[in-house]
Amino acid sequence: MNEELDTIGFLTVQTVTANGALPVENAIVNIYEYGKEADTNAIYSLRTDASGKTDKVALDALSSSLSLTPEDKKPYTTYTLTVHKDGYYESEKVNIPIFQGITSLQTVNLIPLAEFSNPYSATPDFLGRYTRVPDSTL
Repeated sequence: MNEELDTIGFLTVQTVTANGALPVENAIVNIYEYGKEADTNAIYSLRTDASGKTDKVALDALSSSLSLTPEDKKPYTTYTLTVHKDGYYESEKVNIPIFQGITSLQTVNLIPLAEFSNPYSATPDFLGRYTRVPDSTL
């Protein structure tokens, strides 16, 4: 193991909908090393409980001593997570910082899939807002 990664930090993920008003139970949360493709093996695969939270998991973290010297190296490790739940758009969060000895809480707001009575479909952009795409005229 890399000497700088001989410490751990922690992560808990909370899934919500309606801008945080409601928890999302049984969402599947996959945690990956930052920069790894989502089709690689996840470090953890978890399910959220009735409150929308996962168990706290331990992740490799850089030593906090790196923050004591002025270098280009950041004093934390980054991870990526994906969240899947039937009836909701998939969500991906990248560059999640994990600090030595700290429990980070990452909240993911899931957007429900919707049915529209007009000929437009809705898809969220990378910020989770809706972008309406008209039907093709071809």
